[in-house]
Amino acid sequence: MVNKFGISEEFSGYIPALLPLGNILLTPVFGSIYDKKGKGATIMIIGSILLIFVHLFFAIPIFNNYGFAIFLIIVLGIGFSLVPSAMWPSVPKIIPEKQLGTAYALIFWIQNIGLWGVPLLIGWVLDKYCVIVQGKGDVSTTYDYTVPMIVFMCFGLTALVFAFLLKHEDKKKGYGLELPNIKK
Repeated sequence: MVNKFGISEEFSGYIPALLPLGNILLTPVFGSIYDKKGKGATIMIIGSILLIFVHLFFAIPIFNNYGFAIFLIIVLGIGFSLVPSAMWPSVPKIIPEKQLGTAYALIFWIQNIGLWGVPLLIGWVLDKYCVIVQGKGDVSTTYDYTVPMIVFMCFGLTALVFAFLLKHEDKKKGYGLELPNIKK
């Protein structure tokens, strides 16, 4: 936020802080929509598209207005809320009940690998490809975050591919991912 949008360090933390706040509020809302209306795979597709959109625009250097950053963080929060609100309740539709605990544990394990590995990857990318000014003495290191945003965009593209594969598999095998969870 400081390097790209030129805002103060004090204010820069408030923009990303909107993300978990939005997730707390929106994930139950989107989960309720999925329960009542269905469209689980479609919700995951929409969420993945939003992730791609946000990281693409974060990567483009000319979009450097902090108001636009606030907008993008809000959209990112919507994307981050859409995907899990449809993913977690879809698991019992695909996995047999006797393997459900293992499936949830495996998903949680993979997510934790991502929470460990992605910051390492991004740190490596920053150090290897993104240093603009190497800090010495009182001068701090300055980075260009374009490449990390492209990496995140690629994660969004990967999620989109898997969401489409999931939707295709649902049509083929009839898991009911596009059906509501609550029947009237």
